[in-house]
Amino acid sequence: MLDRIVAQVNNEIITEHDLLVNAFGELQQTEGVSAAEVARLRSVLNSLIDERLMAQAALKELKEVPEEVITNRVEQIVKERKSLFPSEQAFLDALDKRGWDFESYKAYLREQEMRTYAVHAALTRRVRITEDDVRAYGEQLQRSGESLVHYRLRQILVALPPKPSDEEVKKAENRMLKILEQVQQGTPFERVARERSDDKLARATGGDIGWVAEKQLQRPIWETVRSLEKDGVSRPVRTDKGIQLFQLIRKRNVGDLLFEKRLQEVSKTWTAELRRRAQIRILLPQLAKETNAKP
Repeated sequence: MLDRIVAQVNNEIITEHDLLVNAFGELQQTEGVSAAEVARLRSVLNSLIDERLMAQAALKELKEVPEEVITNRVEQIVKERKSLFPSEQAFLDALDKRGWDFESYKAYLREQEMRTYAVHAALTRRVRITEDDVRAYGEQLQRSGESLVHYRLRQILVALPPKPSDEEVKKAENRMLKILEQVQQGTPFERVARERSDDKLARATGGDIGWVAEKQLQRPIWETVRSLEKDGVSRPVRTDKGIQLFQLIRKRNVGDLLFEKRLQEVSKTWTAELRRRAQIRILLPQLAKETNAKP
């Protein structure tokens, strides 16, 4: 089942394993796919097809892929993934449930990083931004009342009821202090979020809540995270959800936001052009809808 071919993109195949990994995560076991998740899988497959088309074209453009960069990145990812598990054996067991041994997993990561590097390099060459462009875009954001800074955050939540008693608050504060101590002692924030956060959705992603515009943040949160450095951890913050702890993954200022906007525009135009010339076949009829390809 894991090796069933889902789609063909020119001379390259996308397997069911590829699709499930991209839909549900590298190390998350999936016990079948419900009918309600088919639409999600179609969307993921669409993105996978676009990524494969861009990677195929980008690798033809790229004269040389820096082997050292790819190797270092793979080693870093493996280190990060291992840190999420209580032992190396638990990590290897998670790989086994996804159909990998250690070497095949590293080979998979290497292939992914090669594609990512090539596509990013190709897209970056197609984007041109001047200081005047950045200034004008900042003025445009201000006129429309939009945020000039976006944050990519992880969070850990100790929940409180709407009107907590003093005893409930004290208990939550003590629990959060123990969580903070665990993070400060070196346990990866992502692992602690998976194990101890009361936010079920964020717990499933290691606390990652994605990109948030500064104006979307409650003021106590914004005041706490705005001065954090990359990978920095905040002090505990009391919010309407309870007590929260945040880690800054990345920050985007006006220039970054404009670059990402242009990058998405270029990517959309490029993939549309590549699709027009490509041979794409979806081999599972239930996934063929809205993929711009024939089953």
